[in-house]
Amino acid sequence: MKKWGVLILMSLSMFIIVIDTTIMNVSISALVADLNTTISGIQSAIALYALVMASFMLIGGKLADIVGKKRIFVVGLVIFGIGTTTASLSHSLTVLLIGWSVLEGIGSALMMPNIQTILRSEYAGPARATAYGVVSAVAAAGAAIGPIVGGFLTTYASWRWAFRLEVLIVIVVLLLSGRITQDILPENRPKFDFLGAVLSIIGWASIVLGILLGQEYGFWLAKKPFMLGGVPIAPFGLSIVPFLIGWGALVILLLFRWEARQEAKRADGLFRPSLLGLEGLTAGFAVRFVHMAIMAAFLFLLPLLLQLTFEYTAMQTGLALIPYSLSVLIFALLGARLSARLPAKRLIQIGFGLGIAGLFIMTTTIPTAAKATDLASGALFGAGMGLVASQILNLILSSGSAEETAEIAGLNGTFEQLGNSIGVALVGTIMLMTLSAGMQQAIDASSALGPEEKTAVNAAVEESIELVSDSQLESALTAAGVDPAAQQALGETYARERTQAFQAGMMFLVFVALGGFIMTTGLSSRKLVEAPQEKSADAEVVGV
Repeated sequence: MKKWGVLILMSLSMFIIVIDTTIMNVSISALVADLNTTISGIQSAIALYALVMASFMLIGGKLADIVGKKRIFVVGLVIFGIGTTTASLSHSLTVLLIGWSVLEGIGSALMMPNIQTILRSEYAGPARATAYGVVSAVAAAGAAIGPIVGGFLTTYASWRWAFRLEVLIVIVVLLLSGRITQDILPENRPKFDFLGAVLSIIGWASIVLGILLGQEYGFWLAKKPFMLGGVPIAPFGLSIVPFLIGWGALVILLLFRWEARQEAKRADGLFRPSLLGLEGLTAGFAVRFVHMAIMAAFLFLLPLLLQLTFEYTAMQTGLALIPYSLSVLIFALLGARLSARLPAKRLIQIGFGLGIAGLFIMTTTIPTAAKATDLASGALFGAGMGLVASQILNLILSSGSAEETAEIAGLNGTFEQLGNSIGVALVGTIMLMTLSAGMQQAIDASSALGPEEKTAVNAAVEESIELVSDSQLESALTAAGVDPAAQQALGETYARERTQAFQAGMMFLVFVALGGFIMTTGLSSRKLVEAPQEKSADAEVVGV
């Protein structure tokens, strides 16, 4: 038991990181009600959590080289614990953003890249392969049961208990962290790349923030000026959004130029851009980005569909996601067993094919009168994503030498979390844009509303359209004094346009998945599993 003590601690740590990204998706309606916020606000919190992780992932890996992987892991664990405690006590969206999105995001970014490096230093040979496999299985299980646990706690206790459960696990890991071997630091430790860290944070944050602000301020022409210190900003009548995204892209370009300069000078940097020249690695990062983006967007979109269209509770939502969750887990394990028979590239392509088929079926079977059982094709999507998950991380990490694995893992973690963040931001924005445009067209064509009512409703829609359930809309219209006939007309129109907004979100994911399938052509065609005596322990990782 003593031998596997560190593995148990790393598995528990991976479990709370993974479950933290899925457990709250089924609790969106409860969060909106308890924190007196909107679905767009919760969408921002989810996207910001992944963005913070992406921005600090490389930083976490580099700090481990400077002050020690155990120390940085424990620091990350403490920050995560403070964040999840804060989130459990939050009574406003602002406090939730600070606790969950920012503090937990930073803590996760410091922990995750060091879980693999700690396992690498604690175990060798077959034991290391076993350790990697166990942690990967725990990650898969966390992703699968997160919605169920979140739904159970939200329905029968409170969504706050999901965070409190994480606090208990953090305390256990902290108390037993002495089992981790103390770091032996080299005499000539690398220097921290402060400029690279600042460029990384500013660049990625600007891009995702721009996407999130698109619905409110417009993607090109300004719906309204952006206020900064009381000063309206809308240059030439344009939205702030293209400037933010363009600025972010420019900063990321500068980041890569800076890191290339550091590498050329043999100076310390966040990462070495030359790694992107390894066979299939750039394509691998792109495929992993798309893989994580469509999974995160799907887990944001489907719970919303269930809770707003069918008015499911959090528990019902978690149970409805079981076919998807089990498919991901089963096919991730099945894909690992198929690695000896088929090249990873082929399995990933099959996975994207199944995922595209599942998404397309769901897009065409979401009528307003649909039943939740009509959404069982989520299992087909899950099967595809599980196959991709079984191969892509192994393929990426085995692209370089053992000495390059940690750095490749840090870059991969950055692209994973960027996929999570941008996927949720984009799909939410597309749904709101579709809903707004559809409502305005339907209102203009309505014969049940008078000219004055059409003008007032259109103005309200243009100013602030939100995704709400039928009962929430009815309550809002009643409070606004809208007569019953107009309420019925608006209710029917809204339900129809809301369904089309969900269909637009699903179709967007179909096109993104098609893009991912095309990107797979750049992957390496090698098999991941060789003869047992030749198998590399470092490649024994099953990604989720």
